Formats: sequence, structure tokens, C-alpha cells
Amino acid sequence: MPMPSKATAVYEQIKQDVIRLRFRRDEIINEKALAERYQVSKTPVREALGVLVQEGYLKKIPRVGYLMREVTEADYRKLIYLRFTLEKGVVLWIIRHCTEEEILSLREHCREERITYQDFGGVNYDFHMAMARLTGNEYLADEVRRIFQQTIRSPSMNLYQEVQEDPHKYHLLLIEAMRQRDERAALQLIEHECRRDDDPDSIF
Repeated sequence: MPMPSKATAVYEQIKQDVIRLRFRRDEIINEKALAERYQVSKTPVREALGVLVQEGYLKKIPRVGYLMREVTEADYRKLIYLRFTLEKGVVLWIIRHCTEEEILSLREHCREERITYQDFGGVNYDFHMAMARLTGNEYLADEVRRIFQQTIRSPSMNLYQEVQEDPHKYHLLLIEAMRQRDERAALQLIEHECRRDDDPDSIF
């Protein structure tokens, strides 16, 4: 049964807050606070939270509230490799089929000059979704969106420190590599972003 429109709107807002790490991992998320934040009654909030629990974004703690559900280390490594595999396809399609003008249009998604650690994941997500949409393949874009949403996890602090004052450093390098039709350089940049230098068990 589809959610009422108000619950759907609240669901989308909460999901974006989860994806963009606006909740701390140890933060108790409760219906009253969210109802006040979104200026709605608790009913649509409760319905939206129920769906987010079913989808695996949150876990419910009876009589307490909700917590963000992060993937396990083992599942994260599997999912990040799937993301790497999908994004290789995105990059190769762009290099082989997109015009220079289309590739350079990605710079429109590189406007932030400085970001907080909490905003890093969301800014990165927006850029990579713009890349996926550039392929014109809605099935591929949906899979990229899904894999980003499944790998909700605090970003690599090492990677964040590299780009803290230049958040689109690697995005701009990737745009240039694709513009130059340099598949090797572009794929190395995707691998660099997927690698977690703070994870001794990283697959890369």
C-alpha cells in the first residue's frame, strides 16, 4: 500500500538526512523531534520511519527510538566493489559516447569550495549521480543510486582530509580525464575514491 503524500514527503526528507549523514551513528532519532523538524504531525513521521526500517536504512529500538543502520564491514567491502564495477561502466560509457560539452557540464556539480565532514558524503553522492544520469541509462543510474544508498557509512577520514578545502579535487581530475578520453586515468580515480586508506582490509 503506498504511503500518503505527506508521509512520502517526510520519508524522502529523512532518507536524504540519513544518506547525507546528518544523524550521528549514535544519535537516537525520535518521532517527536522529527515532527517538529519537518513541521508535521507524528503520524506521517511514524509511517515514514516504518518504511525506512523495512528498507534497512534505520533500526528500531523499542520504547527508545531509531538509529542509523550502517552496513557491516564485510558487506561494505562487497558493496563498494559493486559500486566500483558499476562506476567503471559509467566512466567508460561517458568517455566513449559523450561529447566534450556534455562531460564539461559536470562542472556544474562542482561548485562547493569547502565542506564539512558531515556534508562530504552528500556532495560526493550528488556528483556521482550526475555522472550516472549523463549516460542516459535510467537503469544504470538507478543501480548507482541504490548502491550509494546501501553503503551508508562514515566516509574515509583520510579521503576527506585530502579534499576538505578543495572538495571537488578528484571530481575535476575525473572530468578532465574523461574529457581527454583517458580511460586508464579515469578508472584509477574511481578506484582511489572507492579505496579506504583507513581500512586495513580494503579490497583495493
